[in-house]
Amino acid sequence: MAEHDSFSAAAAMLGVGQPTISRRIANLENRLGCQLFTRNKLGAQLTEAGAKLLPAAEQMARWAGEFGRLAQGTEIEPTGTVRVAAPPGLAFEVLAPLAATLREEHPEIRLEVLASVDYIDLARGGADLAVRTRENQEPELTTIYSAEFSTAIYATNAYKKQLMKKLADTGRPSKPYRIEDLDWITWATPYEQVAPRPMLERRIPDFRPAFASDNYLVLKRALLAGLGVMVLEKQGAEDTATENESLTEIDLGFSLPASSYYLICAKSMRNVPRVRAVANVLIDRLHAADERGWKPSS
Repeated sequence: MAEHDSFSAAAAMLGVGQPTISRRIANLENRLGCQLFTRNKLGAQLTEAGAKLLPAAEQMARWAGEFGRLAQGTEIEPTGTVRVAAPPGLAFEVLAPLAATLREEHPEIRLEVLASVDYIDLARGGADLAVRTRENQEPELTTIYSAEFSTAIYATNAYKKQLMKKLADTGRPSKPYRIEDLDWITWATPYEQVAPRPMLERRIPDFRPAFASDNYLVLKRALLAGLGVMVLEKQGAEDTATENESLTEIDLGFSLPASSYYLICAKSMRNVPRVRAVANVLIDRLHAADERGWKPSS
């Protein structure tokens, strides 16, 4: 509740109904003899008493997660569900196709992919593995693997032809393109800080995207519809094709920063057979992708 400020969001995260959450909190408040949350139309906020108890509650959640992980560590064969959290682009381009390979090698494992820009707390059991864009700073977690993926700007062939014609009509040579010449497809609220939008806002005065969304698949569909350009990891662009259209790289005369990713899990989960099996398959995929534009860093 404290994390989401909402009965419905907390219920969804825990997999129970909203009335159950409300009833449990009311029972806890009755037992403690104090109000933990104030309720209003916008949701629920911690009271002063609730804020004082929050650190202890967070520690209890971490201990509960650790208990569950240690209990799962008693398994001998790789079997069961493994939850992997990853950014939407990587989840779509890598993890979803990887599920087929995993099924062939480990038919007793079921993969669940949590595709989200938001942070998933591994220490509290939010997922078994996470692919993150930042290095791990939490002592109870460990980085299994890290990689850098080459990126580039892509558009459909039809959009590229339209762009060349537009520049020619203004008397400009078709190349080199300028960053402000392009119709950018990028992230919308609440993900304005997700790359490459901050870079675009720095380099283009009064930047306004041609199209924005908070959903990766919607962004990708707009790209394939010829609406503009989008920054993709090179392997993702190479895998993308429709019946009548494929993607082509747009050269601005400079290289874009690589995307850094870190495969992370709780230290207590690293040697759980099913988690180790999924991690190994994913690492093999990253190694194999090196020849397709990916650059493993370790």
